[in-house]
Amino acid sequence: MSMRIGNNIGISGSYQNNSNKTGGYKSVREYSNYLTGKFGCLTPGKNVAVSVTSGLLRKAMSDEKTGQWLERELAKAPDYIKAAQQAAISHGSRLTSVSIEFGEEYSTMTTIGVFGETGTDSDIDKWMEKIKESKEEKKAAEEKLKEQKMGEYSYTFKGEDLKSVTDSFIAKMSSLSTAMSSMSGFDMKI
Repeated sequence: MSMRIGNNIGISGSYQNNSNKTGGYKSVREYSNYLTGKFGCLTPGKNVAVSVTSGLLRKAMSDEKTGQWLERELAKAPDYIKAAQQAAISHGSRLTSVSIEFGEEYSTMTTIGVFGETGTDSDIDKWMEKIKESKEEKKAAEEKLKEQKMGEYSYTFKGEDLKSVTDSFIAKMSSLSTAMSSMSGFDMKI
């Protein structure tokens, strides 16, 4: 038995994206998890760390401008670290450790370097490459989702009986529901 399902999946206008709404988080932990997922720089490396104090997280949750500022700064953090590497090289040293902390009333960047050695630290380079790859993957996933927003999809489900075909259909629709907020409809031919 074969079932063909023609599907026109679309994102509903009621879809809520918390990434544009800093006040939509129930706790500092939830907001912190969101930021960590969005900004790979918040995942520490062997010789590099970027962090945000809980006070700034609370302020960013309640103040939209602070939230926007924080997201802009987190997006720039890898650039700040790259600039610190270049500055160390230009002064005849090698950056061996760096940390950035964003706080409610301050932001600090601490660097440790070795004079007499030039070049870059391989652990910091690996961390920066991982951040770049993660950013590119997220961008590609967003583009793919954007392309799929109002597309038409066809799936073919095969099985020995209607129950097995239906089970395959339910499994597929369940996996799609995590990426799509709603379906506008589907057509089914048996």
